[in-house]
Amino acid sequence: MRGRRIYVDIDDVLSETIECLIDLLEVIHERRIDVEDVRHFDLQKSFGLARHEISEFMDRAHADEVIESIAPAEGAAKILSDWAGEDHEVMLVTGRPPSTNAASRRWLERHSIAHTALHHLDKWGRPSWNESDLPALRFEQIPGFAFDFAVEDSLDTATRLVEDFRIPVALMDRPWNRDLSGLSSTARAGLVRCEDWSAVADLITPN
Repeated sequence: MRGRRIYVDIDDVLSETIECLIDLLEVIHERRIDVEDVRHFDLQKSFGLARHEISEFMDRAHADEVIESIAPAEGAAKILSDWAGEDHEVMLVTGRPPSTNAASRRWLERHSIAHTALHHLDKWGRPSWNESDLPALRFEQIPGFAFDFAVEDSLDTATRLVEDFRIPVALMDRPWNRDLSGLSSTARAGLVRCEDWSAVADLITPN
């Protein structure tokens, strides 16, 4: 029997990204909010930014020095190392633009994050996401990986993984994914909320 293949997101799953971006908001716009106030996955709404401001902000957020400064999530590296040691494949599937690939790989190496591969998935369909036409995945390619589980923080992405591809998802608990109103019974059945990586390890126990 092959080891299990697990899809793992990076931002706010493997890394404490929102804390870093709140710091960046303070640097750029001289105001600060609490993590619990980030109720929308759309940071333009959560941070109260104008359209031109969010574009400039995300350009800064995706700069190498910012990507590499983000703290890793507590416990994540050890659990992924344990999974790798049990011959399970950890595929990192991030919504970061492909232009962040080199900085993301340096970050993964620095923090000893075990993984089989790193993929950039066009989760949002934004025209500016991959202007240089770098290698990237499309949602319709996901079934080809035969994922057994996924770990995500985006409710929209998690719902799509469950509904379209029948991939069960460990949903990392974040303020922006707590409103489950309107979700189908299929989505609700396929999502399990996890407060931290210890909960993910308890839920996803490859064997």
